[in-house]
Amino acid sequence: MGQSAATPVSGTVFEDRNANGHHDAGEPGLAGVAVSDGTAVALSDAAGHYQLAAADGAMIFVIKPRGWHPAVNPQQLPQFYRRREPAAAAAVDFPLIAGAEPDRFRALVFTDPQPVSPKEVGYLERTLVERLAGTKDYAFGVTLGDVVYDRHDLFAPLNAVMGRIGVPWYNLNGNHDLDLGTHDDRGASASFEAVYGPSTYAFHYGRVLFVALNDVRFLGGPRYIGGLRADQLTFLENLLRVTPRDEPVVLMMHIPWFYPNPANAETFRLADRARLFALLSDRPHNFWLSGHTHYQRHVFYGPADGWKGASPLHEYNVAAACGGFWGGPPDASGIPVATMWDGTPHGYAVLNVDGDKISADYRAAREPASHQIGLHAPEAVKARLGYVSYFANVFNGHDGWKVESRLDGRTFNAMKRVLEWDPSYAQRYLAQDAASAPLTEKRLPDPTICYHLWRAYLPADLPAGEHTIEVRATDPDGQVFTAKQTVVVRE
Repeated sequence: MGQSAATPVSGTVFEDRNANGHHDAGEPGLAGVAVSDGTAVALSDAAGHYQLAAADGAMIFVIKPRGWHPAVNPQQLPQFYRRREPAAAAAVDFPLIAGAEPDRFRALVFTDPQPVSPKEVGYLERTLVERLAGTKDYAFGVTLGDVVYDRHDLFAPLNAVMGRIGVPWYNLNGNHDLDLGTHDDRGASASFEAVYGPSTYAFHYGRVLFVALNDVRFLGGPRYIGGLRADQLTFLENLLRVTPRDEPVVLMMHIPWFYPNPANAETFRLADRARLFALLSDRPHNFWLSGHTHYQRHVFYGPADGWKGASPLHEYNVAAACGGFWGGPPDASGIPVATMWDGTPHGYAVLNVDGDKISADYRAAREPASHQIGLHAPEAVKARLGYVSYFANVFNGHDGWKVESRLDGRTFNAMKRVLEWDPSYAQRYLAQDAASAPLTEKRLPDPTICYHLWRAYLPADLPAGEHTIEVRATDPDGQVFTAKQTVVVRE
């Protein structure tokens, strides 16, 4: 379905001093603020006026500058956009409210809450939202797609639950947020955009430019592939043109730009990734966020991948809020354990920004912040038996972490990073097949390779008795996490 011809649209970006959403007398225009229709980017003049050429029905949105923010609705969804009504002659104005934004802040990152029923919306509320409700520790939050699981009627109850957190909350669409009955790539996002606004947009916070890119290319029916349309690439190019080169850029997407599993077919378009690399390679500070996979992984792109930047490009593929699709045996409160297929508990990320430095921490949904290691070891072994392995799943780990272990307070030694199934998860998964009756809830999904698994071996000289395995994992910022487990050696 083709778009109507573009015609001029104009308006004013202004300081909404009384926060009533109207441009009242005495409320000044704001200069140098970017406004876009998803392709072109225009800057407001000294009086706050801007002009674009946009088609009827297009989303016009303001790109929030540092120190200013749009109003939020009762569900904490930022109201930064307007849809241009057909043949509308009225100006499209954007009110903004002043507010301080430090160089140092934290943001919440969810991905794939993916409820398929009101009951699963309740699971999200009880496991993740209740522990964050009313927080004052975060500047804003974002969900990286698959807000729901093909159930657009759940947008409203989910938004009501997420609004309890109490911070402005941005959303991206995922493959399970699409309108499957259309044959049009743009039209497939219509239901999402009716609730959340444009599916490609941007905003500044602190010193950082955050860019949300709808990278789900709809191919009809349930089929899709990761990639970007030409208008989205043009939007990013136009936006970067009016953004200082040293300003950090965080790209937020649903589908990751690496192959999720070495055995999989192409899941994104390499030509589009190459174009993104070319647009960003001269910028010194880049960080990418993605979801979709239902495991957790850090990828660092370099010359072998076509990235020509001065330092590796870091993409963080975030743990899913629904974990293993809200599946598995129930915990003590009756909620499925929802462990992901790489052994990572379901949870969320915390994005840490300190000026130009950007990093990310992981939080398990039902555990304290210190729970960062899943330790698997045998309960009992025969004495003087060699090559008995134990494993540490360092949930947020990657090559930049230092992972060590020791027995009974001996000297710490490095563990070896391996690409295998998490044995604890495989054990729980296989137990489903051995059970005499099927789970009343969904099954845990098939295991997959864990990209943050380390292995070591029990010393063959351990005497009979109880011994303590201790694992110590140190992240690139020097944070140290530990886990302990006992093993019994028997004659």
